Amino acid sequence: MAAIGPVELKIAVKGTSASVNVVYEIAFDSYDQNSNQSYVEVCRVIGDDTATGDVPGEDTTIGFLTPMFVTDTRSDGKPTLKRTWKKAFRVSDLDEDRGTNVDEIRALVTLTPVLPAATKRESNLVAKKF
Repeated sequence: MAAIGPVELKIAVKGTSASVNVVYEIAFDSYDQNSNQSYVEVCRVIGDDTATGDVPGEDTTIGFLTPMFVTDTRSDGKPTLKRTWKKAFRVSDLDEDRGTNVDEIRALVTLTPVLPAATKRESNLVAKKF
């Protein structure tokens, strides 16, 4: 199974805009390399609420750095894949503790294996004039 190396988060604020940059490396094992196993990859920025005075367990997703539905993360025979995701946020969106409290921001990266055989099913057809 693929492993995620250390995740580095940098936030640069300029005026009312913040540039969020996340860098990490994915290491693929021999199975991933030989089978070209696909993964759904998600990199999100979250507000961490584990500091003193914060309500535990209330971490919230601020936004996603990966495009939606990234399901083609695979080794293509290589042992590692370096990732860099960048996105601009409004500074106010990063104010997850509203008020004068210091905000704690983390990046969370998740890799979920895609089954060897994809399956899909459609819903019923709805015909309606909107």
